[in-house]
Amino acid sequence: MPWIIHSPLFRLLCLFLIIALASCKVVRDIRDLMSSYDYIIAGGGLSGLVVANRLSADPKTSVLIVEYGDLAPYNWNLSMPHYAKFTQDGALFFQTPTIPQGTFGNRTFTLGVGATVGGGTVVNGMAVTRGERLDYDSWEKLGNRDWGWKEVLTYLRKSTSLHSPSKDEIQRFGYKFSQKGYGKNSPYQVSFPSFQFPDAYALADGWIKDQGVEFRDDGATDGEIVGLSWFPVGADGKNRTRSSARRMYYDPVAHRYNLDLLVNSYVGRVNILAGKAIGVDVHTRSDPSSRVVVTTKHEVVLAAGALHTPQILQLSGIGPRKLLEGLNITVVENLVGVGANYQDHPSFRLSFRFNNASNITILNLTTPNSPFFETAWAEYMAFRTGPLTQSHGNLRAVFSLSNIATSRQHSQSLLDSLSSINHTIHLPALYSSHPSLLAGYLAQHKLQTSNFASQSAILENPFPGSSGNLNIQLQKPLSRGTVHITSTFPHPGLSPPELNPNALSHPWDVQMAILAVKLIRRFVFTSPALTHLQPEEITPGEAVKTDAEIEQAVRERIGGPFNAHPCGTAAMMPRRLGGVVDDRLRVYGVKGLRVVDASLLPIIPAAHLQATMYAVAEKAADLILEDAARGK
Repeated sequence: MPWIIHSPLFRLLCLFLIIALASCKVVRDIRDLMSSYDYIIAGGGLSGLVVANRLSADPKTSVLIVEYGDLAPYNWNLSMPHYAKFTQDGALFFQTPTIPQGTFGNRTFTLGVGATVGGGTVVNGMAVTRGERLDYDSWEKLGNRDWGWKEVLTYLRKSTSLHSPSKDEIQRFGYKFSQKGYGKNSPYQVSFPSFQFPDAYALADGWIKDQGVEFRDDGATDGEIVGLSWFPVGADGKNRTRSSARRMYYDPVAHRYNLDLLVNSYVGRVNILAGKAIGVDVHTRSDPSSRVVVTTKHEVVLAAGALHTPQILQLSGIGPRKLLEGLNITVVENLVGVGANYQDHPSFRLSFRFNNASNITILNLTTPNSPFFETAWAEYMAFRTGPLTQSHGNLRAVFSLSNIATSRQHSQSLLDSLSSINHTIHLPALYSSHPSLLAGYLAQHKLQTSNFASQSAILENPFPGSSGNLNIQLQKPLSRGTVHITSTFPHPGLSPPELNPNALSHPWDVQMAILAVKLIRRFVFTSPALTHLQPEEITPGEAVKTDAEIEQAVRERIGGPFNAHPCGTAAMMPRRLGGVVDDRLRVYGVKGLRVVDASLLPIIPAAHLQATMYAVAEKAADLILEDAARGK
């Protein structure tokens, strides 16, 4: 029966079997580790797996990955794009609480980041967007050679391939994109779904035709992102299943005898002797008292994320002297920037009831025993097409100051306000007592002010058109937070670092939040393209009118300090500017120690982070290999 062999379901079952067989070389007992490896990678998320893949390509190079989580099952809940709309199993996350946020009505929040092999790429919303040219050029202008747009684009292409939709899908859904921004046969696979909610087109028309937002027909991949564009998701274009770092970078090489993956364990500290990283302490997640010391012949590579990489550094004696001495930790290197410079994308959620919405909305897919869902399930299983190929949607509108302000005079007034701010009032106390940190922030501030004046991205509204919920995120916050340990107990789950996002502490960010609410309201209630939807505001509610009332609503009800894009806490900047790593990602003052995850980003880009981080990790691997070849 040859039809069975060629059926999509058969092919997918074969793929899952191959993946299961390839992933069997996993270490589950720390006593089974070798005593020494060429490279030890702390963290088996996106960056750790990319770097491990590239370093272990040489069969003579031994690589150990230490991952807190385990291999998640390849079930439909994690593989089918549809389920990316919903929160995944809590066991696959670190759930890190913030301290009470005075800038958000003294509320506390919980930041969820991936705690499984593949990290956030296994459990995220699958959006694939990239920052603008000015974002990456700003990294280079801070003193990071070869980290500008031109160089980063090379690695965006090296890491990511776009599976083009069919001609029929392009015609039916109106997809516009450019293959020039992507590589050929690159590991990370992205694609477009074969479904869109009908009301998404009304919202798009409202932004483009009624509000004058530019439509970008290149998918915003050429370094210019302000405007409205289609974006793909991290899904294999053939099987329409999630394309994670585990599936694309680890599974194909899991059989390598020189690559060990230790799961359900964590690196507690880096051991440093005479200014060089010589190994790590490894602990079992279920038994923190267990410990083995593993040495490295070449380097320790930190890929534990923006919360846990600074935690490991601080526990290892690398961080602000006052913090470390207060916990009786011997200071190895006084790097005040470790745990500072925390950034994310603050998010504000407005809800509207569309009283005359299309008869196909998110309710069709979430109502129990819905005939629409049953039909969609059958279509997906048979053909890998239909509504279940879509995750959160594929349209986003990105706004510059000219879109947000009410006039040129208003834009100039906002820009002028940035020159008269006493920054130390709005920054964490650490900045006022450390001139290098303040100098680094002022350099970032100067660049961002120039970028704002050049009409760079400030706000983003991604919209699926599946309901009346309209989120808008601040893309270039000027507020800064901190991540600092409060204990010497190294368990990242039982003793997480203290997280203080400190979002909306800067007056500019507050003003942008207020203008964001006004922008969404203007869009919904003055766009003829939306009139037929008969919109009605639910939150914050029509009674909220003045700037003061909007600010209160943002701080106390509709705002949050992050969008699960934490970064910046071990920044790649010159040491004199409070940096932690140089432009080859080497930790200042310690040989054989690098950082390769999102904590190295000096300024957050206007994008969901995963596409950028695939590029960063690919470049990081090249840097490590180059230095090894030179004997450095």
